[in-house]
Amino acid sequence: MYSGFSASIPPGQENLNELPFSYRVERRKRVTRRLHLALDDDGELLAVVPRHVGDAAVHRLLVKNVATVERYLRRAQARRPPPLEWHDGSMHLFTGRTLPLQLRAQRGRARETEFTDQHIAVYSHQLDEDSVRRTLRAGYLAQARRLFAQRVDTIRAGADWTRGLKIELKLQRMKRTWGTCSSKGVIRLNTHLVKAPPQCLDYVIAHELCHLQVMNHGPEFYRLQDALYPGWQDVRTHLREHGRRYTRD
Repeated sequence: MYSGFSASIPPGQENLNELPFSYRVERRKRVTRRLHLALDDDGELLAVVPRHVGDAAVHRLLVKNVATVERYLRRAQARRPPPLEWHDGSMHLFTGRTLPLQLRAQRGRARETEFTDQHIAVYSHQLDEDSVRRTLRAGYLAQARRLFAQRVDTIRAGADWTRGLKIELKLQRMKRTWGTCSSKGVIRLNTHLVKAPPQCLDYVIAHELCHLQVMNHGPEFYRLQDALYPGWQDVRTHLREHGRRYTRD
């Protein structure tokens, strides 16, 4: 999930001027033509580029756009959420709401979670941080299983092209992708979406349903998406700007 700044990588001579910030380069197969900026989990600048681009070319482009990069860094670091904690009273997300975590010791009871409009409760005989973290993760997955299939059924009712199609829904915790769709009808959704506002889940579902009809991102795809989920651009912007809040553990 990228945000902020994107630029074409031009050919040219190396420029190894010093920069007023540190960064590291990451090459990804799905990045083909652009340089993208992101913050890694430690808040360091990450320059994401195609596999064929060398370090010198990346550095040269950062030098050329140093003011833009510094502006991106200031904004991205200001938006960066504080580290998560797993103690009684710590705050966690569920369907776009920030709720206090309540830890409730219960001997002889299997680990359970309870999600309400007021709190997220963890019941367990073990309430150390690691145990709470694992229990809460399992609770999010259970909520995703409950909610995601319902929303897929609701949204596909407006997608005529899915009538008669067998759709297989799979859930997975992912860091950089909100959803995927295969030509065989397998839709994979990121379980972290259960923490985001409901419209984020609906947008990703609509996006993947459109891929059952058009597998690329050409004009036909976006016409289809406009019809199925009007206003999707605002939701996409929200995910790009705030997605890191939702993909934390």
